[in-house]
Amino acid sequence: MMAVNIEIIKTPPTIVYLLIPLVIYLLFQAGLLVGLLGHKDLFKVTESKPTSQVTIMIAARNEATNILRCLQALQALDYPKSQLQILIGNDHSTDATAQIIQDFIADKPHFQLINIEQNLGKAKGKANVLAHLAQVAQGEWWLVTDADIVVPEGWVQAMLAALQSKVSGKQVGIVTGFTLVQGKRLFDKFQAIDWAYSLGLIKVWSNWGIPVTAMGNNMGICPAAYRKTGGYEQIPFSITEDFALFQAVVAQGYAFKNMIHPDMTALSEPVSTVSAWLHQRKRWMSGALQAPWFLSLFFGLHSSFWLLLLGLGWFSPFWAMGLAGVKLLIQCGFITITLQRAKQTHLVVYLALFEVYHVTFTWLMAVFYFLPVKVWWKGRKY
Repeated sequence: MMAVNIEIIKTPPTIVYLLIPLVIYLLFQAGLLVGLLGHKDLFKVTESKPTSQVTIMIAARNEATNILRCLQALQALDYPKSQLQILIGNDHSTDATAQIIQDFIADKPHFQLINIEQNLGKAKGKANVLAHLAQVAQGEWWLVTDADIVVPEGWVQAMLAALQSKVSGKQVGIVTGFTLVQGKRLFDKFQAIDWAYSLGLIKVWSNWGIPVTAMGNNMGICPAAYRKTGGYEQIPFSITEDFALFQAVVAQGYAFKNMIHPDMTALSEPVSTVSAWLHQRKRWMSGALQAPWFLSLFFGLHSSFWLLLLGLGWFSPFWAMGLAGVKLLIQCGFITITLQRAKQTHLVVYLALFEVYHVTFTWLMAVFYFLPVKVWWKGRKY
């Protein structure tokens, strides 16, 4: 009888201890949803007749299967060709990447292929390619994308509108557009929703003035801000080179913007295997773990939510089911609004199964991150 009474006394505090982190996480989520609803990217292109010289930079390494569609999208940009300088850096490709580029740009003088032969300063990999391209960039504004990305026709004007603005009186130094994975498999659809969710969260934090990161596959840079950092040759090397540049630009006192808009929505090729996904996310995690403490707290609660909920369900199934429903409702609402603003609502139908993918891969990533395995990226180990 005494043992039963002791167990009854212990149960309520246990429920409370489990409820506290769960409720904190849901309050985080609710606040982010309110933040997303409270701000929408509305802007007008300031130049009725485009006059700014723009340099677009692309790093390419063994991208024979992707580079042509990227180049075709850049050629289709709704911006005067005479005002564009498109630089493609070939980073020691061992496939047909260089030949495909040469054939495509043969009659297009605003394109230029540059073969990268040596490292500049501290720069390696993609950072090194961009360091070389920056040295020959002539544009008043710089845009960066990847060889597996397709940008929309209005991309240049939209990015310029954001770059030429100010935030709280400060000149914008770096802008991130919105990128989604495009593919036919269910795995690809889940990756797209995953990206939408992550970029939506970063967008809200950016609106609140919290610097998180930039995405190097859809990025705009003020050249003065870049040069003030010393460039990639002076920035300490990171396999998340976009994050490193973002930090350096913000440290110089420049403002930043993360945008969700159809004219800034680029489409990326998905990773094809679970192994490639894990290496991609392990690379990203090296930047994410340098986030402010309260964002790290959010990520920790996010990763442990269902584990905590299972513990709560042991003592109180009613509370567990209720909180699970609240979590899914807020999360689905957040992702749906994000996709609507990017005009990618065809992905909403996959939300019903997304959480299964999300939980499974979150825990796979948590385990993989701590394994003594180097990151494979573009055929190199880091």
